[in-house]
Amino acid sequence: MRRAFLVAFVAFFLLGTAWALALPANGTYDEKQHLVRAYAVWTGQWLPHARAKDASGIETNAFTGPRSLLPENADCTWIDKPAYHPASCLETTGDRTEVLVPSAAARYSPVYYALVGLPLRISPDGTGLIWARLLSAALSAALLAWAAALALGSGRRLFGAAMVLVATPMLADLAGSINPNGLEISAAVLLFVAALRRRWLAAGVGALLLFTIRDLGPFFVLADLALALFVTRAHPRELLRRPFLVPAALGAAFAVLWAAVASRGSDIDQAPPAPATGAGAILSDIAHNRAEFWARQIVGQFNYGETTISIAVVGLWYLLVAALVLPALWFGDRRLRLALGAAFAGSAALLVALELYFAPKVGHFAHGRYVMPLGVGVVLLTPFADRYAGWLSDRGWLGRLVLLCAGLAAPMQLYALARVMTRFQRGIAAGLNPFGGAWTPPLGAIVPLACALVGAGLLGVIVTRSSVRPTPVLSTANTLSN
Repeated sequence: MRRAFLVAFVAFFLLGTAWALALPANGTYDEKQHLVRAYAVWTGQWLPHARAKDASGIETNAFTGPRSLLPENADCTWIDKPAYHPASCLETTGDRTEVLVPSAAARYSPVYYALVGLPLRISPDGTGLIWARLLSAALSAALLAWAAALALGSGRRLFGAAMVLVATPMLADLAGSINPNGLEISAAVLLFVAALRRRWLAAGVGALLLFTIRDLGPFFVLADLALALFVTRAHPRELLRRPFLVPAALGAAFAVLWAAVASRGSDIDQAPPAPATGAGAILSDIAHNRAEFWARQIVGQFNYGETTISIAVVGLWYLLVAALVLPALWFGDRRLRLALGAAFAGSAALLVALELYFAPKVGHFAHGRYVMPLGVGVVLLTPFADRYAGWLSDRGWLGRLVLLCAGLAAPMQLYALARVMTRFQRGIAAGLNPFGGAWTPPLGAIVPLACALVGAGLLGVIVTRSSVRPTPVLSTANTLSN
């Protein structure tokens, strides 16, 4: 198990590192908000004390920080629609003069920011940003590697394919940037796998982080645990074991405390009013536009949503997911079918509910990545379709399916990174070419591409040739017709 953890950690860390080194400042969703929050936490500013306008002219909560923390025009790569400039438009400065620095994440839980923000406190500029991203990537990698080691030690070989498919390019991007969503998803993966395997210390760590990273964390903890206990037929009293109960209780207590402390104001109340929109119009927009965006983003729709990858790549990723999920629905027992349906329906319902609530207040709000802490369960539950694993094993296809998932995921990871690098270096309309251009990543283009290539390769190796000895899968040859 230790060897599996170490190899998996290097693999996931390299995938996150590739994005950390490839992206410009504010190169992914809301990074400008989160890096300011991380700096503020490490300078003792746990709550905002002023208001200021951000780079796009919107007034929000603010902290005191140096000008060098962000480019002067942090939104220039995407705000000028439909031009979407390369990152060469960013105007960086080394000026350490203290000013008001806005952040829409000013009242978010400080836990994630305390974990990653020290490099920004030491070096509040592009260098500190890279090191903070690497720290974020390492934390997510540790959680995912722990989950992978538990999964590969279960004897259920489909867990290898499941771990590859939940680690989408979107997760790698979030893990390698300053955004708590990446660590939140990684914690949920650990919680799911650990609860399914009844490894309560790991489950407790996952629950602790989910409770304290983002506002929806308590919901995800309860939903993920309910699904895992239901599928494994474990009694809820299992959760009273000290290795789980202590960290989970600490996380829940902090979540309640922070909700009370930070509830004294909201930027939603001060946001520009959205056009009057009825529920019918919102639901129609979801059906015709937003649902596709949500589905694409889970695999990979980057920066502020304007940077897409080939629909063929997104479709292929979902085909691999379907190769696990659809047979699991067919071969699985009633409990597994209900759990898979609940994970999918709950994720979809949450997105619709968020859009119905927030769209009349601030416009489009919900993102597919928001529900990944629950949605990963759709994939991670599939290894419990033992009859499917047995059916594959009888035909000699079990190892081939895991190899297929790993072998196809690796080039898709590399392609997604190259597509986004091309967008920032050459412009959004440029043909795929991650070398050269008007802007160059700090360490050049080869280093992040090499990190992604080696990371994806190692992940493929560990899930297909794990040193953990699996338990045999019972044959289903004489039971399928019963």
